[in-house]
Amino acid sequence: MEVDAPFWIAAALAIAGVTVLRLSWGRADRSTVLNIGGWTTLLAALVVGDSAAGEWGVAVTALVATFAACVALAFAAAQPARKARAKTIRTSHRGSSEVAVTQRSGWVTFVIAGPLALVASLLLALAIRALILMAGGAEADGNVAVLATVPVAWPVLTFALLMMTYRTRQFAWVAGIAALSAPFLLLQGGPA
Repeated sequence: MEVDAPFWIAAALAIAGVTVLRLSWGRADRSTVLNIGGWTTLLAALVVGDSAAGEWGVAVTALVATFAACVALAFAAAQPARKARAKTIRTSHRGSSEVAVTQRSGWVTFVIAGPLALVASLLLALAIRALILMAGGAEADGNVAVLATVPVAWPVLTFALLMMTYRTRQFAWVAGIAALSAPFLLLQGGPA
């Protein structure tokens, strides 16, 4: 497949959409205009990707957008929370250990909602693949199920994790999904 201008345009739109959303969500007050602009740009990226190469173009565009979002989240996790910065400026007696705890908390949130949620989503997708093969489905159908499940399960799980206020609950969800799905790794070859 030849790489042409629509792929690059779709990739640029995907990165721009994520950037605009990150700018909007990084503000103290959310901007409706920036939110609509970011989502519209991401939708335009998918349309251009689809026109470039159909479903393959959409998949490549989604991968670029996902990578851009991971980079944006990694930079956001490295910065102290907005409340901690405001308190640090106002109070001179606040120790650097409190700021370090806030930064560490950001990294823990990033690791749970990012890589750990991805691993749990991938295990879930592989479990679905194993179930399809056990039910007599074709291997190609199982592979497509994996490719369809991960991009849906990961953001949904990440969103749910970010809405939880307790670390134990976040870890329990990730570990629970992984533990329920992991035994299916033994069944990836299909029924004997």
